[in-house]
Amino acid sequence: MGAWSGFGGEVTTTQEHLLEERAALAGTALSGAAADGAFRVLAATAEEYRQPAETIAGIVDALRVTADLQHHLDTALAAVIAVADRLTDRSPAVLTMLNSLRAMGEVLDLACARQIEALCADSLPPPAESWTDFPDEELDVIHEYLLLSAPEHIVDLARQHPDLRLLETPDGGLVAAVGDVAGAESVTTFVAGVSSSDPAGWSRQVDHTRALAGAAGGAGVVWLGYAAPPDVPSGLDPRPAAAGGAALAQFQHELARRYPDHHRMVVGHSYGSVVAGAAASIEHGGLAADDLVVVGSPGMGVDHVSDLALDSDDPQVHAATAVGDPISLTTAPLTGVHGPDPAGRRFGANVWELEGLGDHSSYFPGAGTAETPHPEDTEFLREFARVVAQRRGG
Repeated sequence: MGAWSGFGGEVTTTQEHLLEERAALAGTALSGAAADGAFRVLAATAEEYRQPAETIAGIVDALRVTADLQHHLDTALAAVIAVADRLTDRSPAVLTMLNSLRAMGEVLDLACARQIEALCADSLPPPAESWTDFPDEELDVIHEYLLLSAPEHIVDLARQHPDLRLLETPDGGLVAAVGDVAGAESVTTFVAGVSSSDPAGWSRQVDHTRALAGAAGGAGVVWLGYAAPPDVPSGLDPRPAAAGGAALAQFQHELARRYPDHHRMVVGHSYGSVVAGAAASIEHGGLAADDLVVVGSPGMGVDHVSDLALDSDDPQVHAATAVGDPISLTTAPLTGVHGPDPAGRRFGANVWELEGLGDHSSYFPGAGTAETPHPEDTEFLREFARVVAQRRGG
């Protein structure tokens, strides 16, 4: 930092010297074309030195602020380590705090680098909002960085769910990991349906994702990265699914790049299955997933399972609809609002027969009602766990 300060001072001194020379010449009796040309050259040269001087000053300020913040982080980290060393068994809270502090240190370095990049560029880089902007960073680092500029409702959601790790914060949406993605053998991406863009329901979607991940014995991703239809009538429109499908396919591609050996599953619920169908359609290039599961589906936007493409050595498409789910009124074996019923035999998917009476929300744990309670362990989750174990050879 001292070297940068010294260099910046030299540049500033040179600029000031050029301006002084110009002022001195202006005070003489020199005139004519040659004198005017000299004045212009001195002024232009001084201006060329002005921008580097301001840039260097900005770099020095960024480095100084980063160093001060890093000092405070190091102090906090040392205090937590001192407490942890006195414990015979480190609690999850202590380990989480240690990981967060270490990640924040890397975020500081990343933020400083981006600030210097912006100072040296002709224009500011677009704000980072996706993990694709950080191709080599760990998820903890990406989470802490995105949290810095996240809306308050996302910050509150992260507080409610300490195991949540932000991966993308698209305009009005959320994509976040639940559990240890790097250390898991499988990752289940959950795509929710109608009204899922409303932050009021995001905590419930995180719980659904956690339940799926637990049943699979791996990690999960709550994928709310599209503008979902706000209500059931709006759910007749296929356009949100088409846009969401492209974004979901891109996300799964990055997931496969980062974790090529993981078993990847995508679960689409309700209109989320239409999004998943769009992502997996041959027309859109297919989906990086080993298993695609649609549950309570009004259709997938295709006529047959052969119209879907999964990037896997052994791709499987599964479908389940509970007896009593009113979604069955929107589709049929040959046609429907968004195509034939994926849980119909003609479609060609692996159909899971759910025997118990349910409704459109009985696939996941929830409060339910006195008449139709939703247990913590649902029939759908049990079947999901069974199929995952079977796919792993268990």
